[in-house]
Amino acid sequence: MEDKFKSYLESAFRTIAPTKAAMEYRKQTLKDMLARAQELRIKGMTDEDLIFDTVLEDYEDFGDKLKEFEQKEIKTNSAKRNVLLGTVIGVAVTVILVVAYLLVGLLGHLWHPGWLIIVGGLFLGVGVLLGLAGIKAIAKKRFVALRLFVVIAEVLLSVFVFLLLQIVFKFNGSWMAFLAMVALILGVDTAIAFFTNSKGKWIELPIFVEGLSVMLYVILGLVISFWHPGWLLCLVGVVFAVCELVVFVALHNNKKEKKEKKKLSDKFVKTDEKYWSDWD
Repeated sequence: MEDKFKSYLESAFRTIAPTKAAMEYRKQTLKDMLARAQELRIKGMTDEDLIFDTVLEDYEDFGDKLKEFEQKEIKTNSAKRNVLLGTVIGVAVTVILVVAYLLVGLLGHLWHPGWLIIVGGLFLGVGVLLGLAGIKAIAKKRFVALRLFVVIAEVLLSVFVFLLLQIVFKFNGSWMAFLAMVALILGVDTAIAFFTNSKGKWIELPIFVEGLSVMLYVILGLVISFWHPGWLLCLVGVVFAVCELVVFVALHNNKKEKKEKKKLSDKFVKTDEKYWSDWD
């Protein structure tokens, strides 16, 4: 019996790559088959050929399972290689950033704000990881996760822009980078909502427009004291929301009307001829 199982498995496993993991899987499968055969004997089955056939019935789709096993192993090995490559790249980038910082500090005596080189590199690295995670999220249609990754990346970008404006360019209004960050987050999130066909996209659009208008009003007021009549900018979002509501209702009514016309047309086509000649 054991030799028959071994012969079956040797033939089946020739369809996939001869890896160490496949060998371990083959040995474990043999143990499972022998255990199943012994279980059948305990239950009273005595015909060895019948026991063999009954065990193999549990492995009818074994070829497909082997293919799935091989694909999973390929993905696992690929993931390990990607992790190794990512680690090497991370170490290399870290070394390059540190060397660049030391060169700027030693040769240019710019220890401050030279440390921004390292901070920028770290932020960039995190941004790349978030980008890769976002691509996977799109593939798996996990759009909530995608939007979260994008928000984190936008926050890091805004923080770095703030540091550059504050430390390098000595700009007094550098904190306004965070106002721009709010508008950026709302705008990109709205774009993603339309790209992924989110149900709330038509609600997010006027919110973005209003948020952008308010941010622009505050920035202009602080920079050039355009408080009056600049406050009218805050009404732009309201006007846009009302116009969008009108367009949305019009499109919705048009869509409903087309559906009703199609429904009536289909009903007319399917109507029995008797309808036209029945006067009772």
